[in-house]
Amino acid sequence: MELRHLRYFVAVAEEGSVNRAARRLLISQPALSRQIVQLERELGQRLLERTTRGIRLTSAGQALLPHANHLLTMADATRETVAGASAVRQPVTLGVPPGTDGTWLIALVDTVRARLPHVALEYVEATSSDQLRLLGGGRLDLGLVHRPPPDPLRAWELRRDELGIAVRPGHPLAERDGFGLADLDGVRILVHAQDRPTAEQYGLGAAARTAGIRPYWHFAQFTEHVLAHAHATGCDAALVVAHAADRLPGWRWGQLADLPLRMTTWLVAVPDARPVVQETAVVMGLSGMVDSDASE
Repeated sequence: MELRHLRYFVAVAEEGSVNRAARRLLISQPALSRQIVQLERELGQRLLERTTRGIRLTSAGQALLPHANHLLTMADATRETVAGASAVRQPVTLGVPPGTDGTWLIALVDTVRARLPHVALEYVEATSSDQLRLLGGGRLDLGLVHRPPPDPLRAWELRRDELGIAVRPGHPLAERDGFGLADLDGVRILVHAQDRPTAEQYGLGAAARTAGIRPYWHFAQFTEHVLAHAHATGCDAALVVAHAADRLPGWRWGQLADLPLRMTTWLVAVPDARPVVQETAVVMGLSGMVDSDASE
């Protein structure tokens, strides 16, 4: 029994006709019939029977069909595996903070793939703090972090996202054309929590204290489920970047008119990284900083 016998059998089973299967396989009908007979002799079972409406599988044929499809799929996969073995790609692991713009990440992969076809980029989702620890322990090649990278890491500034306030529908601020820092007084605001505040969070909190404004900050760890967190905590607003506001349908998002904030994303790597890692970092770094306005 050869793979071609199985391919012929599957074609006849799918077409329900030896004539149609022969045309599909570009062979003559008598040749196809002989191949099916050879397969039946090899297996010692009758696989097909003729009816007034065409070909019907016997019980043995019905049992063979899924097995034959599986074997043919494995054979095709084997060819692809062997064909790809000649183009060995080197893995590079990239840390990605939760909630990063997916469209931008896909574009980043496409840039690396186009310029460095020998690199296989793999994502590891982790917070900025966790990424820095993983980099220091040699368990991550590159990182995308939202805080100024410490020495001696090499760093490239890749992206700046507008950071603003999303307000729940029905709240008075949601009806305003714009709002500023003073409008946050007494508002319960959901803020993404890390082990320590980001520079942007610290700057907003410091500005509010200086101005005598007292929002009610509620810190929680969230990415995809910001709406559920806001509902559970009773928050009327959330401090989020522009693209994350898409997860809050109906909420009004805007920057503070008197205190525009931007969240910076740095690409970081250790100085003595593998050559392929350094090569990947340079390509990403030279791709240029992407503002959220330009990427959406």
